[in-house]
Amino acid sequence: MDEVADPVSDTLGLLEEAMQLARDLGFRVREEPLGDLPGGACAVGGKRQILLNAAHPSSQRLDTLLEILAVDPGVDDQPVSHLLESRLRRHRADR
Repeated sequence: MDEVADPVSDTLGLLEEAMQLARDLGFRVREEPLGDLPGGACAVGGKRQILLNAAHPSSQRLDTLLEILAVDPGVDDQPVSHLLESRLRRHRADR
């Protein structure tokens, strides 16, 4: 029997990898309830931060994170999985 990839597992794995990538790029990543807001990037006390809405599904948090990372100039210098690289390219193309 062929194994089928679980989209939820893929999303959770990509979310974890993207969060680590953000940390490697110098961001502090925080997941907090933000009401209807998706989150985004900001600087607090000169430190780069990414806020993700903890109440949103993991797929939506991943999209928010990818939008931020796709435009970061340092992202191309970081090692990432082929899947994450593909998703980052797609977000760049959508801009």
